[in-house]
Amino acid sequence: MGRALADQAERTLPTVQGNAATYIDALGKQLSAHAPGDKFPYQFKIVNDGNINSFALPGGFIYVTKGLVEAAQSEQQLAGAIAHELGHVVLRHGTAEVSQAYNGQANSTQANSTRRRPSVSEVMSRLNIRFEPDSIATRYSREEERQADLVATQIMYDTGFDPSHMTQFFQRISSERSSLTSDFFNNHPGATNRGARVRGELQKIGPLPRNLRGDSPDFHSVKDRLTAMARPNTSSRSAINADRDDGGRPDLPSSRFVTYRGRDAEIRYPDNWRVYEESGDAISLAPENGMVSGMLAYGMRIATFEPQDTRSFGRSQFSTQGRPAIAGTNLSRATDQLLDELRQSNPRMSVVRTNDWRTVDGRPAMAIELTNDSPLGGRETNWLVTVLRADGLLQYFVGVAPQQDFSRYQGTFEQIVSSARLMD
Repeated sequence: MGRALADQAERTLPTVQGNAATYIDALGKQLSAHAPGDKFPYQFKIVNDGNINSFALPGGFIYVTKGLVEAAQSEQQLAGAIAHELGHVVLRHGTAEVSQAYNGQANSTQANSTRRRPSVSEVMSRLNIRFEPDSIATRYSREEERQADLVATQIMYDTGFDPSHMTQFFQRISSERSSLTSDFFNNHPGATNRGARVRGELQKIGPLPRNLRGDSPDFHSVKDRLTAMARPNTSSRSAINADRDDGGRPDLPSSRFVTYRGRDAEIRYPDNWRVYEESGDAISLAPENGMVSGMLAYGMRIATFEPQDTRSFGRSQFSTQGRPAIAGTNLSRATDQLLDELRQSNPRMSVVRTNDWRTVDGRPAMAIELTNDSPLGGRETNWLVTVLRADGLLQYFVGVAPQQDFSRYQGTFEQIVSSARLMD
């Protein structure tokens, strides 16, 4: 699967050649020599894209963008980003995400458990997996991010780098979020207490060696060369979009609904939509052509969010009028936290309307209208509905459509939410 995706990637993405390509491959090989587990035929390449991003395909195909190299302040920081991607490959996270999505789809269609094992190409075809920077195979959960950090710490230590440079780099680009980093944080959700976790792992490994590797003049020479290069006409995302054949707007939602049963909830959705299972228990429901480069342009995303202790959280911005005081306050505060989380990766998201109280599966719920940039260009409307589950998680539903089309989808979004049955 990794080879197939890498072939697609290199037909789509402009890669950097010459001294920079030689340097990144040599640095990657030094790190991968200390990667535990299977000795994959690791390959390391730079994509000529000014956005800050990195991604690993199953089997050891690792890419960093020109923008990420330019954002790194030292070779140690760049090594940290590469080591983190190595961690995802070592732990086979991309393969696990694809396997989970395939098994979930098979279960939802009540596939016969004795059926022969499908081939790689059959799985990729069935799940519509192709190379995209935010495809199933390159999108990770917070737990997978934590695991990759631990493996990266070990790899950097064994290669002679101080692992703290990795966390410093991620923290710096996180604090300077912009449109250039949106792809990175869409695929690599921010892991909390990253620095403390790395320090804890180092305590288990032992003290840092005295002869740590310092910065490299080769890194700065390559960085200067990349900065001087002309940027390509298209970014990695726009190049992929140019290769698509979207066929115009999706068909309108069918009036016939079918049932999807997940681990956390059961819902009904239009029978001309597909279910896209994501990391954890998140799913997206979308019509044909409703996804653009793995981003939802038309449809609904359903997921859970773990709020902090709402009793100690600050004052909610949402009114609880008309709801039981405790339930309404906790729901409002948990929704505040979710919005803060969503804004981190969607800096142009804004609230249009709030305080639309309702019920979901007999429980107090609230609906909020948001607006955001659409992957199709222009603005989209996001209809967010939140409800607290008995296990303390916040279940949320986000209906998405371009602003000019939203009214055609709102009734379908309402029906999906009204059909939800929470299993907690």
